[in-house]
Amino acid sequence: MKFIICIDKNKGITFFGKRQSADSQLRQYIAQSIGSNKLWVSNYTAKQFKNECAYVVCDDYLSNAGEQDYCFVEDKGFDLQRANEFIICNWNRNYPADAFFNVDLKEQGFKRIKKEDIKGSSHDKITIEIFQRG
Repeated sequence: MKFIICIDKNKGITFFGKRQSADSQLRQYIAQSIGSNKLWVSNYTAKQFKNECAYVVCDDYLSNAGEQDYCFVEDKGFDLQRANEFIICNWNRNYPADAFFNVDLKEQGFKRIKKEDIKGSSHDKITIEIFQRG
């Protein structure tokens, strides 16, 4: 499984169960990056991806997504043991947060294979890092 997670400078993901931010350019980048692969999202996340790409809405995507499928993580979590790739999207800002991405990917056997900055619609710079297992 490939997990897409947006974090702030302090690795925050959400605050009181709500996303910290959203960006239409980032959603377009994700849609282009995944191509024809499946993107699984929760009911909460589906509202964000209305028009950007095809996706599967399922609050239990961890049980249903396949090995090569992508899962956009906001409110439902991820399974480190089933993960073969993480796409970390860093807002490069500090936001209030109470849920964090506290995984040391290198310690867990992941290697960064790509790092790039994109210009967002609401963020001057969003840093994208892709980590693959092994």
